[in-house]
Amino acid sequence: MQRLPAAAAPATITLPRRGVTVDGVSVSYDGTARAVDHVSLDIEAGSVVALLGPSGCGKTSLLRAIAGLERPDTGTISVGDQVVSGPSDWVKPERRNIGMVFQDGALFPHLSVADNIAFGLRSPGTKLSRADRSSRVDELLRLVELDGLGDRLPETLSGGQQQRVALARSLAPNPSVLLLDEPFSALDAGLRVQVRSKVARILRDVGVTSIFVTHDQDEAFVLGDRVAVMRNGNIEQYGTPDQLYRTPTTPWVANFVGEANFVDGSPVGDGVHATTMLGEIPISDHRGFKGGGAMQILVRPEQVSIERLPLDGLHAATVTEIEYYGHDVRYELELANGARLAARTHPGLLLEPGETVHVGYDGGPTSAWPS
Repeated sequence: MQRLPAAAAPATITLPRRGVTVDGVSVSYDGTARAVDHVSLDIEAGSVVALLGPSGCGKTSLLRAIAGLERPDTGTISVGDQVVSGPSDWVKPERRNIGMVFQDGALFPHLSVADNIAFGLRSPGTKLSRADRSSRVDELLRLVELDGLGDRLPETLSGGQQQRVALARSLAPNPSVLLLDEPFSALDAGLRVQVRSKVARILRDVGVTSIFVTHDQDEAFVLGDRVAVMRNGNIEQYGTPDQLYRTPTTPWVANFVGEANFVDGSPVGDGVHATTMLGEIPISDHRGFKGGGAMQILVRPEQVSIERLPLDGLHAATVTEIEYYGHDVRYELELANGARLAARTHPGLLLEPGETVHVGYDGGPTSAWPS
C-alpha cells in the first residue's frame, strides 16, 4: 500500500527523538494469565510502529506499560538511555515525557480548542510565558490544520477534528514518545481514512517516535514504518508492512494481515520451487524443504492469474462467487479437485457465475510451511 504524499505546508514543529526498548516485559492482572508474556521490542527513534492484533492479544496492555499506567511483572522498558520501568526502576507516568492519545480523544468539553491544547503547557514544570503558550498553540493549530478554530468548543467540531485537537494537545509539551490507543476506532469508515492520512503526515512532519494500537491491518500498514503483530500476549512477527504481507513467518500472520489462500504442494529439487495445482511456485525460504515432504504454500488472491483461454500451464476452474468493489473484483473459484481459491483481478475482466476459466500463479517468491 502506498502512503499519501505529505501536505504542501511544512511543519513548524520538530520534537525530540528517542527510541523505545522493551526487554522481556510481562504484564498480568490479579495474578491471572499474562496479558503480555516476555515481550521484547526495539523501536527506533523517530519511527512509527503499530501494535496490531485481535482483541485480547495484549497490545493495549503493552502500550499502557510503556506509558507507565501498568507496572510490568518482569523485564525493563527504556526511553532513550533512561530505564523507566524495571525490577529496581520506576519512573512515574507524568515524568516519562510521553504523550498519549486515547480512543475518544478525552477533550475537556468546557474548554475551548485552544485551551484544551494549552492544558499541558500550564503544568508547574513548564516555563512558558502567556505569549509563548499562545504562540505554541497557534503553531499546533496550523500543524493539525485547525487554525482559526481555537475559540470553538469541542462539541462544535467533527469527530475527526476532535481527534486532531487531542493529537495537538499531546504534542504540546514536546514529548519524546507519542502513544495512540486505537485513535480512529470511534470514527466512521470514510472519515477514518481521511483522518489517519492527516495523522500520518503530522507524525512524520514532527518526527516524534510514535507507537499506536490497532486491530485494523490497513491502518497498521498505512501508518506504520514497522508493525508488531501480537497474539496471545506474544509478538508473532515484527517487520515492515511489505515483509509481513509478502513473507509472513507463520500461517496465522499470513491470514491476519490479508486474505490468504493456502495451497498444497511438494518441493522440487532443493525446494527453491514447489509443484502445486497452480503450477510451479517459487519459495522465499526453502531451507526447510530440501529433504522433501508436503508443503502448505501462501498464495495471495492478487497472485492468482485468470485467463478465459486454456493456455499452457494453467488449470481449469469454475467461478462460484463474484464480489465487485469498483477498483477490483474478487472471485471465488473451484478447481477440478474440489479445492477453492480466492482471486482478485482488475475490473476489466468481468466473469459470470458458473463460467469456466483457467488459473495459474503470477507472483514472486512466497512463504511456505510443512503441511
